[in-house]
Amino acid sequence: MRTAEEVVNEIHSALGDGDKQGLRNTAALLETLQAWPACPVIHVAGTNGKGSVCAMLNSVLTAAGYRTGMYTSPFLQTYNERIRLNGKPITAEQLAQYGNETLDAAEKLKRELDYHCTPFELGTALAFHTFQAEKAELIISETGMGGRLDPTNAIPNPTVCAITAIGMDHMQYLGNTLTEIAGEKAGIIKYGVPVVCYPPEEKEVQDVLNARVEKEEATLIIPEKEQIRIREANARYTIADYKTGNRVWTNLRISLPGEHQTVNALVVLCVLEELEKQGIRVPEEAVISGLGNAFWPGRLEWCGNVVMDGAHNAQGIAAFNRYVQEHLSGKRKVLLTGVLKEKLSEEMLGGLASVTDTAVTVTPDSPRAMKAEELAELLRGKGMEACAANSLKEGLETAGKLAGEDGLILATGSLYFIGAMRSELGLDP
Repeated sequence: MRTAEEVVNEIHSALGDGDKQGLRNTAALLETLQAWPACPVIHVAGTNGKGSVCAMLNSVLTAAGYRTGMYTSPFLQTYNERIRLNGKPITAEQLAQYGNETLDAAEKLKRELDYHCTPFELGTALAFHTFQAEKAELIISETGMGGRLDPTNAIPNPTVCAITAIGMDHMQYLGNTLTEIAGEKAGIIKYGVPVVCYPPEEKEVQDVLNARVEKEEATLIIPEKEQIRIREANARYTIADYKTGNRVWTNLRISLPGEHQTVNALVVLCVLEELEKQGIRVPEEAVISGLGNAFWPGRLEWCGNVVMDGAHNAQGIAAFNRYVQEHLSGKRKVLLTGVLKEKLSEEMLGGLASVTDTAVTVTPDSPRAMKAEELAELLRGKGMEACAANSLKEGLETAGKLAGEDGLILATGSLYFIGAMRSELGLDP
């Protein structure tokens, strides 16, 4: 029997052709494992904010007393984070047990049908197998990329779908226009299933959503930002009033900071209303407690004088910039950043250069990483003072010296980088 570490290594080393085969491999794995969900599923897609929406939903539903399963990606520090029961990463023992069973099923499919599964297909099957075996009562499933051909889309009958903010990312896979990308995200919309969408700013995104909903005879719920009244907003949390289809919420504390998270919370409230319509009761106190205590690591997360955010595309960096300008304007700030080469668009580079005037760059631990010196040179070309560090430890020390005792280190640019930052700072997964 493989250990948990051996399971993860085998998943990561899988080289399949699943991306060319649609949802066939994932469906075959779920069938072999008898892991089709027997409970309601909330399916979440989007470019930015989908993990935060999942975390808030999970926090509320756990507070309501449901046994939840949550599947997200990527992980920051350990693979176990991707698969959570009641908000907690699965144990090494669970990963080993269900991982062995999933990999054995994949070997059977390869031997009998010549199906070659990808790492994400294996991870998705492992998650749903775990949830089935551990008797989850509600599942929250986040797409890895896109939606239409994402392995999570093999689940044919979700209870509710949600689509968060849509922007430019993964263009080499999803298309070079917002229309194409929105089309991939909208691929999670199923026949007759209600879908709640983050209010789109672009008409082309709205048009794509409308067309898909009409085709699938689904119900589209797009709340408006005007349904939110912010009472208090600071660097750590927001207190706001919300008006949704069924009720008015007053003085809700949103523990995930940033204006964008107040809108994500509106999406969550609308999803909860759709669940209520289908008989899934969520008491008021669970909503208050769940939104007030939700935590999602690496998203505007504070550790001493370090603020970490996993923004890794232009839209995410813009949201990070708004947060910095609104809540951290009076402080000395140093940017500590590392990025993946294919992610760094001209717009994202400009956003990074706008965060503050001084930067320290590092090379994330990924074969796709941009070298620290190359990034520093690009930032200098945008008018920043920027220096490259040889390691994350050195980068953190340099940024700390430049920021001074009362200053802040702003760490952003890549989820891989933020995961390493959390480990360097001694934070638990």
